Amino acid sequence: MARALQMASGGSEMADYDYDREMAEAIEHAETAEVVCVILPQINQCLVYDGRSAANDPPRISVSPPLGSGERRLRHVNRARPNMPNARELAVLPWVNSIRSFEESGVWEMLRGRMRASGFKGTEAQCGEAMDEMRQWERRSNVAMIRGQGPYHTLWSRNGS
Repeated sequence: MARALQMASGGSEMADYDYDREMAEAIEHAETAEVVCVILPQINQCLVYDGRSAANDPPRISVSPPLGSGERRLRHVNRARPNMPNARELAVLPWVNSIRSFEESGVWEMLRGRMRASGFKGTEAQCGEAMDEMRQWERRSNVAMIRGQGPYHTLWSRNGS
């Protein structure tokens, strides 16, 4: 867990103690929570892990837009899988660093490990698809930032002269 904490906080030596403690608690909760939502504000998306499973219904991991609250996220997850018992717990983790740093983090490895441990085929592919989608969102966000589109504004504009 210490490595996951270090990676989640960006590994900064100067990280705030309260942030580190709160992140450690959040990661510890994420290790057992039925649903984990990693908020990725740089790409305005969330990585959602739903660990519930049944005989023919494996756990899921996917990328989706933020919904504004944990309660909304749980309702959305429960509606998406009506044949499953309702999820009642949610761990929320913020991730403000790059997708590459997330991919190399203990948090991502923990989620992938939970998918693999389910014993269902195709979970590694599902993880790969989610990571590919996050990379695509990051590329789009970077292009928008460079162009000054969406929530971004350029400091200068190109003149026609």
